Amino acid sequence: GSDPVLSRFELSLLTEGSGTQVFSTTFVQWAAREALRRAQPLTLLARFTPRQQERPMSALLMEAATKPAMDPRGSLIDADMAAYYTWINQQRLPGAAQAAFVAWFEPGGEAIAVGPKFSRDSSSSDPVALSDILQKAT
Repeated sequence: GSDPVLSRFELSLLTEGSGTQVFSTTFVQWAAREALRRAQPLTLLARFTPRQQERPMSALLMEAATKPAMDPRGSLIDADMAAYYTWINQQRLPGAAQAAFVAWFEPGGEAIAVGPKFSRDSSSSDPVALSDILQKAT
């Protein structure tokens, strides 16, 4: 790209993260960590998508004629852990006490929201729009 800072960021994401090129959820978590560490953004959106089922490295390196099988259960576990690690990294930033963290499970219509504007140790089974959660978080 034309922006040398972004080009360096892209290059480091692809070359410094162990295994980040193989599993998309790991790549997203690594990219979020690096963005938080380097840029300390006010807003960060990280989207996790389903990953392929684990296969031997030889199968990953060979061009396969068949479409790879997806691993929705493993993807959800990966995304859950990656969201948790992203929250931990967010807590290391200046101003973390005023920050909000929202993780949304799109297919299940569930979310977790942590921040000073949300009640501690509370939950709700009432339907709420993601836009309402984000509005409250900011």
